[in-house]
Amino acid sequence: MTLSKDTLYIDVEDEITAVIDKVVSSKGKIIAVILPKRATVFQSVVNMKLLDKAAQTAQKNLVLVTSDKGVIAIASTVKVHISKTPTSKPYIPETVISHENEEIIDSSDSDPLDIKSKTASNDDVIELDNTVEVDSPKTDIKVPNKKNKILKIPDFSSFRLRIMLSLVALVTVVGLWFMGFVILPKATVTINTDVMKSTINTTATLKIGDVKLDLKKNIIPAQLVQVKKVNTVTVDTTGKKDVGTPAVGTMNLTNCINDGKNKLIPVGTSFSAGSQTFVTTDAVTLDFAIYASNKCVSKSFGRDKNVAVKATQPGSGYNIKAQSYTSSVSGIQAFGSDMSGGVSKLINVVSSEDVKNAQQKIDGLSKPEALKELKQQLQEKKLVSIESTFGQGKPVIVATPAIGTKASSVKVSMTTDYSLWGITSENINSLLDSEVKKNMGDKQQNIRNNGLNSVAYQLVDTPNKDERLLSIQTIATIGPKLDKAKLQKQIAGKKRGDIEQMLESIDGVRSVDIVYSPAWITTTPKSANKIVIVFNESNAK
Repeated sequence: MTLSKDTLYIDVEDEITAVIDKVVSSKGKIIAVILPKRATVFQSVVNMKLLDKAAQTAQKNLVLVTSDKGVIAIASTVKVHISKTPTSKPYIPETVISHENEEIIDSSDSDPLDIKSKTASNDDVIELDNTVEVDSPKTDIKVPNKKNKILKIPDFSSFRLRIMLSLVALVTVVGLWFMGFVILPKATVTINTDVMKSTINTTATLKIGDVKLDLKKNIIPAQLVQVKKVNTVTVDTTGKKDVGTPAVGTMNLTNCINDGKNKLIPVGTSFSAGSQTFVTTDAVTLDFAIYASNKCVSKSFGRDKNVAVKATQPGSGYNIKAQSYTSSVSGIQAFGSDMSGGVSKLINVVSSEDVKNAQQKIDGLSKPEALKELKQQLQEKKLVSIESTFGQGKPVIVATPAIGTKASSVKVSMTTDYSLWGITSENINSLLDSEVKKNMGDKQQNIRNNGLNSVAYQLVDTPNKDERLLSIQTIATIGPKLDKAKLQKQIAGKKRGDIEQMLESIDGVRSVDIVYSPAWITTTPKSANKIVIVFNESNAK
């Protein structure tokens, strides 16, 4: 008869239950169990008997591959096949008769660790392929030679020791049974359900003051926290100012205002030619205008006058040739002489751009600091921060020295008030639950996740200083109504099939997986505390 064979490798840390599980779940009919050195799990007669019993029940032929004398001795008492190497032919070790103190030692009631095994010499080889030829699981059983036994008067002290050891073994077996079938057993029930997404897109009004949560009007009580930030930065000046000499010259003026009156041209009257502007440094009075045939002929009658002028800005750019100018006084004709004497001399001064750049730097520092402090304040009050409500007042800016002042650097100080709104997680949670229930309608569903952890807030409007209108968006999930505690009580002690039928009949439950542990447990524990329920949710197609 050809039987299939499996080879199992046992770890030093493996418990007897793990070894039994490996042997029973093996597909082969002949199981070669290769033991590591110091395999303490096989230093017990009880463990060896449990393993042998499990192998026989599973109709497995067990062979222990080991050279450990202690294990071989115990195997001889349980009648388990032994093989020194994976290629040696298995045998059942014979019990050796010990003549120490002239006392008979029988394998059935002596300590396994004191039994010495006698290994049969056999050169037959077991081929380690998928099958092995055997006649019977225990074809090599050898019966001890009873002629070698020596009859002696029983030693009652040894008998008492054996009785005590037997009691200990019995208590151990009972304890292991109680642990394995009462304490350790549990059932894990995985309920695979289909969940659906529910999109929430609503608006809510945050109000400060003595208000209460109103889910019909979507009004949420809020709190406002504030902080004042004073920040200072120093930046290099980039402004340029020409403090050189302005160009000077004369301006010939003629009064062509046809009103019959003399015209006073005061100091500072400006005259421009392109981008260059000159102003009078003296006052001058022009005689009334003379017209002939609607044409101003005042200059022809010598009624024009010269007046000194200078450029409005210093620099050589104002050294220009004689030309006509446009007067800031309408009706006054002006012709300027060659302008000269303009010299440029540039210096660094504080410009408005310098102050603006400093303000931007302060903003980059001040805003994150303020937002962090405001969030901390709300967190201490156990409130959720609504970042879109973060605001700031008009900053107060002081530049030292002032704009236009000669300087290589300027220190800019900015004082700003910041504010942030917060709400309780309980209130937003209630609002989201309310919105999800509106979407569910009459469906027999439970809220699996109302989307609180992924909600997005956006400021829509600021009706007044005590109100903020928010847009609230998130995605919730809903699924079948399942009460974990109630289900644990309902399925306690029931058969696997009854549990699956009961749970799969619930709308939204796709399938049920039940796993019992340890491996030898096949029934559902009667205690609800030993039942673990896991919800495995996936989006419905």
